[in-house]
Amino acid sequence: MTINIGYDARMIENSGIGIRIQHILKYWPIPSSFASLTIFGNPNTIKKYETPSHAKVVSYTAPIYSLQEMIGHPDMKKMDLIDVPHFNVPLPYLRKSIVTIHDLIPYHFKSAHSSIIKRIYLNLIFRLICWFAKKIITVSEFTKQDLVTSFGVKREKVTVIYNGIEDGSFKKQQKKDIDRFRKELQLPKEYLFTVGIGKAHKNFSFLLSSLAGIWSDKKLNLPLVIGGIGKEIPSELLEFQSRFPNKIFFLPHLPYAKLPFAYAGAKIFLYASLYEGFGFPILEAQASETPVLSSKATVMPEILESSAEFFDPTNVLDFQNRLLLLLNNTTQQKKLVQKGNKNHKRFLWASAIQNLDTFYRKMIQG
Repeated sequence: MTINIGYDARMIENSGIGIRIQHILKYWPIPSSFASLTIFGNPNTIKKYETPSHAKVVSYTAPIYSLQEMIGHPDMKKMDLIDVPHFNVPLPYLRKSIVTIHDLIPYHFKSAHSSIIKRIYLNLIFRLICWFAKKIITVSEFTKQDLVTSFGVKREKVTVIYNGIEDGSFKKQQKKDIDRFRKELQLPKEYLFTVGIGKAHKNFSFLLSSLAGIWSDKKLNLPLVIGGIGKEIPSELLEFQSRFPNKIFFLPHLPYAKLPFAYAGAKIFLYASLYEGFGFPILEAQASETPVLSSKATVMPEILESSAEFFDPTNVLDFQNRLLLLLNNTTQQKKLVQKGNKNHKRFLWASAIQNLDTFYRKMIQG
């Protein structure tokens, strides 16, 4: 007798969470003879992505953070298990939900949700998940420990299943292809690269003010290219660009297939984040054979181990010194490329999906 698994795919086009949803559905590990799959989401959006041929798609477009979302879809009552790949759970079906927690950024950073009502809601939702969800998945050991510390969830209730990157999607690029990409987007010949969405935990103010100091002192000439901003560029970034018009370049939204060229063309990839639950960009940079200079906060040392240079994301001098030292040490840059090539292969979707398969079979069988 097969069981019915429901999968909430409403956020399939979001950054981070969406990438995980896309790959889990693309490589869905459970055969139809073992369990049926119902995908809850917007059918017009879902059909743009690869999904199991046997899966049924049910229209479910409840807005994130809505009352409708908290109630869930009526068809969810037919499911034996509901996989919710984010903390926005359907409360009536929480006891049969497998909930994936990517990070606790909304809980730790008030700027993510400054409304007191939203913060009370988040606190309550996280506690309900820890108390009543059938099982919790986190995308790193760091997030698991954060849940244990912040909400007292029992460690045995939480399983770590890392995210991954697509083997071959990010790789070393031919110089002629990088040059074509640069000319198309009018980028400088050499540049530093970073990505982010302009939110507080991405620490852009620190990064830009730190670079401004060594640009002004003529210790650094390399400009910074910023990707992943979104439709509207934050005003503080525009203000910095007005002060350093030849030093800051913004990338438009890129198709996923073009993103590897942005990484591969960079001299060094910079990641100043104060908090991450996983950190796709640092692995994408490594797979593109670009050295990584990363914040040593939260999950980054877990994901990178010894394959990157680290700095204190609250110490301007530490960042500046480590960047300048790395730029002047081509031997170390080559070592980081070699280490990064090995490190990123620990995080491939093939491994993540295999671990998810093992997890699901244990859940179904016992």
